[in-house]
Amino acid sequence: MSRMHFALYNNAMIRPYEPKDKAHCLRILREVGWMEGKDIDKDVFDGYVSDTKSLVTEQDGEVEVLVLTRSGQVMYLNTDLPMSAVTGVLTGRVARMKGHALKTTALGIAHSAMDGAAVSMLGMFDQGYYNKLGFGTLGYHRSSTIDPANLKVPKLSRAPKRLTKEGAKKIHSCRRNRKRVHGGCNLDGIGSTACELAWIENSFGLGFENYKGDLTHFVWLKPKGEHGPYYCWCYAWQTPEQLVELFSVLKSLSDQVHGVRLSEPAGFQLQDFLERPFATLRSRKGSDFDGSPRTKACTQCRILNVATCIGAMRLQGESVTFQLSLTDPIAQYLPEDCSWQGTAGDWIVTFGESSSAVKGKDDSLPLLSCAINDLSRLWIGAATAQALATVGTLEASLELISAIDSIVHLPPPFEDWDF
Repeated sequence: MSRMHFALYNNAMIRPYEPKDKAHCLRILREVGWMEGKDIDKDVFDGYVSDTKSLVTEQDGEVEVLVLTRSGQVMYLNTDLPMSAVTGVLTGRVARMKGHALKTTALGIAHSAMDGAAVSMLGMFDQGYYNKLGFGTLGYHRSSTIDPANLKVPKLSRAPKRLTKEGAKKIHSCRRNRKRVHGGCNLDGIGSTACELAWIENSFGLGFENYKGDLTHFVWLKPKGEHGPYYCWCYAWQTPEQLVELFSVLKSLSDQVHGVRLSEPAGFQLQDFLERPFATLRSRKGSDFDGSPRTKACTQCRILNVATCIGAMRLQGESVTFQLSLTDPIAQYLPEDCSWQGTAGDWIVTFGESSSAVKGKDDSLPLLSCAINDLSRLWIGAATAQALATVGTLEASLELISAIDSIVHLPPPFEDWDF
């Protein structure tokens, strides 16, 4: 379909974002409480919308919904797949509960699929809303407040470089070159990083460069008071040695800073780097420096291209072929003339060393039916077929469920990029 204007209702229209919409969008940001009392609105917003495919819903001459999608990649096992992330869905006060945000987001996702994205990712405010568009919840992530003095790492042997938000280009490049594991995401364009650096007021970074002047590893922190706890927005590294050096940077602050809250590093358990973690946990329980791990699942994904995503599966074990009857709830939120209407239909699927999904129907094969939400979770390793048959929409024989779970053994996805 054309990406020109089209009517949702008599007085509402979805269309591409235009620079003249900026004042309206800043008003929406304040109405939803994202920019209360900030004096950096313009700088933040310019980074927020840069490098994005942005849509707005206009109602009675006012922009009331803003939806942003940004291109990137997600690592599936050892292969990068084209991804699009929904990095913002904002609705003004007068347009709430009218369905505008769902329809605008659905169209943004459809545009991403038409542009070649195989997967869509987003961060959710609560579980359930984006399920209506075919998204499924990914795995749990843990973060803890640690006493940096308890880090079992060597004393820092060289001084780090002080980083500022003006170095967003280097910082973004370093993030993209970081160590990634299955599920690890990258976003294109420096706008996402530049926006975050400006948004997190009074924050700072410390990092290291190679002989070429390229930033190789860094940590970005937001202080709190004299002794913390500091909040670690992001840290990026390429080798285990660089990770240890970043922890040495944190330890070098421990003469004054008594707590740093950070997420676990990809492929490691934070607890392994700490002296007497349980004793520290008990002694600080209930205080501002309480180190109790916080666990939450706040990222969702959905498959946009079934053939591409299933084709990326390289599994070890006895292959299994089945008939897939797939439903996709996003279609009900898309205009009829949109050329991408979701992923629903009949598919012949093979999971194995060489996996595939092709449109078609073979009644001789065992049948599995599910929504794209659950197929996406199974595909990325966030849930087993047995679990999805219990709490989701997946329906199949016990023999087929067992066969699928016997071959689909994937590491838990670790996105390591907040959207």
